[in-house]
Amino acid sequence: MEKKTQLSVILTNAPGELSKMCDVLKEADVNILAMSIQNAKDSVKELYNMREKTGRRIALAESYRGILKDSSDYSLIRILVDKPEEAEQALLPKSYLFDKEPILVFKLVNKPGMLGNVAKRFGEAQVNIDYIYGSAMEDAKESIFVVHISESDVGRIQNVFKDL
Repeated sequence: MEKKTQLSVILTNAPGELSKMCDVLKEADVNILAMSIQNAKDSVKELYNMREKTGRRIALAESYRGILKDSSDYSLIRILVDKPEEAEQALLPKSYLFDKEPILVFKLVNKPGMLGNVAKRFGEAQVNIDYIYGSAMEDAKESIFVVHISESDVGRIQNVFKDL
């Protein structure tokens, strides 16, 4: 496990925008190691539906419709890159909106149960996983997973994973 920096970039939800961002990073010789893309509108819909199913929906449907309308123009792109500082310097002059935050990167043996073992350790340490994304090719020996937890838990959890 390694502590790294993730960039969360807001892109206009339109054809070609991801390609433009990738070109900016390519020109800066920055390689994307992992990526997660979420349409903001879909996130709001999922939240609305989940709150409906759990009976915890507080806001009126009209409120969600307003947020849906506002959010339909954007997507959130989370990227793990090999050179985060260079990526920042390349994105800034192009007026990209982004945040950077610490994340944990796990390289795991690519076999059933490995991610579950990691998640179990988080649970035993009473640390909530905010989100996770990752992948591996079917025949790859390793997989990579990016895990986001609260910043206050990062130092504490590193002791739990000294062997990874």
